[in-house]
Amino acid sequence: MASINLGNIKSKKKFIFIGLIAVVVIIVLAKTTGNIQKAIFKPKAPAAGKEAAITFEEETTPVKVFKVKRTDFKDTLPCIGNVKGFKETDLRFQASGLIESFNFEEGERVQEGDIIVSLNQRDALLKLKYAEVELQKNQKLFDVGAINPTKLEQAKLEYESAKSDLDKTNIYAMTNGYLASKLMDIGSYVNTGTQDKVGVFVSMDKVFADFSIIEKDIPKIALGQKVEIFSDAYPTKSFNGTIDRVSPIVEGRSRTETVKVELDNKELILKPGMFVRALVYTYEKKDALVIPSSSLKKKETEYFVYVVHKEEPKPQAAEEKPKDAKKKKGGLFGKKPKEEPQAKPEAAKEKEAEYGTVEVRKIKLGYMTQDLVEVEEGLAEEELIVSEAQEEFKDKARVEIMEVQEGLI
Repeated sequence: MASINLGNIKSKKKFIFIGLIAVVVIIVLAKTTGNIQKAIFKPKAPAAGKEAAITFEEETTPVKVFKVKRTDFKDTLPCIGNVKGFKETDLRFQASGLIESFNFEEGERVQEGDIIVSLNQRDALLKLKYAEVELQKNQKLFDVGAINPTKLEQAKLEYESAKSDLDKTNIYAMTNGYLASKLMDIGSYVNTGTQDKVGVFVSMDKVFADFSIIEKDIPKIALGQKVEIFSDAYPTKSFNGTIDRVSPIVEGRSRTETVKVELDNKELILKPGMFVRALVYTYEKKDALVIPSSSLKKKETEYFVYVVHKEEPKPQAAEEKPKDAKKKKGGLFGKKPKEEPQAKPEAAKEKEAEYGTVEVRKIKLGYMTQDLVEVEEGLAEEELIVSEAQEEFKDKARVEIMEVQEGLI
């Protein structure tokens, strides 16, 4: 029995030893296989003396661009002024004396030829009567040959002078109009030496709108320009006219030039003295190429813009799936392979950046305002230009287009 047990023990030790040797062999084979795979698939080392190429992305400046379009270009000049009568006359006598009568009250309509106001005529009538008697007497003497023609002519002149003196005691209406104001009352003494004004007469079938233009805007003003006029008294109504008169001088203190616009006023709604506002249409042109003035660059006497030429977007290469990326029924040791993330829908993708190259281009300008400029030569419709040319760009410079603006700003 003892011999049998000893044999069993030896057999067990033998099997354990063989098992250990098998494990060691398996480990050695696994390591050797890994080294062989590394040797086969090891990336090639760069050639001696050659370094990997270093690449830099080209710097681009973000810009906003404006798409050039044709449009109707208008420019207006705002101004303020007052309404004046078409014929606004100060009433003054040519003779001195006491005011005897005012035949009209303020605001009353006056017909052409009517006597508006008169002085006391007693002395003037006496002189006229005396001159008339003298003329009749001298005419009879001349008819019988008692006096020479010179004496008769003298009598006639004295009569005409007396008649003229009588006329000077009246103020007549030269046209149809209105008595705008009475500045003196009956019984007041009028002195021709001090040029006393007794009232104001206006013709209101037509009126003038009188405006003052500041010195820097004078070159924009010309006869015949259209004007649209507004009054606070009639907020829903406007009045149209044209510039009829332009003063040839600039007033010294205000440094302004006076312009007048004639307006029909048959309804008599525009009153002399009213405050009015106006828009003078200083420039009008249809289908003009207009760009923002902020896009201009000036060098000496020449103007430039930065034209941006869009780059065509580069086609994106389709992503290649690795050959071993095919779906398998099962992975190592029966585990399921990881699922690949699904591609995002197109709507979720960010908008691709747009790029362009700059062309520095000389242009010829037409009419200019503070915000807009008409281009006569050098640009075509639909071209893109940098809308805010604050930076200096060189020809062929690359930019990133952040926004495309259309329509006047």
